Amino acid sequence: MIEISERVDVPSTPPIVWGLLSDPRAVVDCVPGATLGDEQEDGSFDATLVVKFGPAKVTFNARVALEFDAAAMVGHVTAKGKDKQGGTRVRATMAFRVAEQADAPGSTIPIDAQVEISGRLASLVEGGAKIVVKRMTSEFSERLAARCAAASAV
Repeated sequence: MIEISERVDVPSTPPIVWGLLSDPRAVVDCVPGATLGDEQEDGSFDATLVVKFGPAKVTFNARVALEFDAAAMVGHVTAKGKDKQGGTRVRATMAFRVAEQADAPGSTIPIDAQVEISGRLASLVEGGAKIVVKRMTSEFSERLAARCAAASAV
């Protein structure tokens, strides 16, 4: 099990940040290598994520379920999937909330996640996971900040 705790700071107000984070299509635009497919009858989405681990690229196909509490600005994401070849399975849960930054104008987003990987590529994925998560979080933060700035300007 991989435990992830990250914090993303964005120089926009919590309502603007929440507006973007509660829109699955807007979020996917901020996640490097991610695409969002069709929404299913149960409200979940088909999704694809291409992750680079050193020289290797792994494509995961997943079903993603989302739960949002707009009043508390809290979200939960659950994803289950497998790599394109089908030899590696992934289960992930993530919780986040949007809050006003205490020490600067803007918002802070604490993110806690657990990722369980099993199968053929588990050792490759687990070995590089921390580095990949840091890189993807940094890219996500930059893209989210740019989207929020554009939304603030409207």
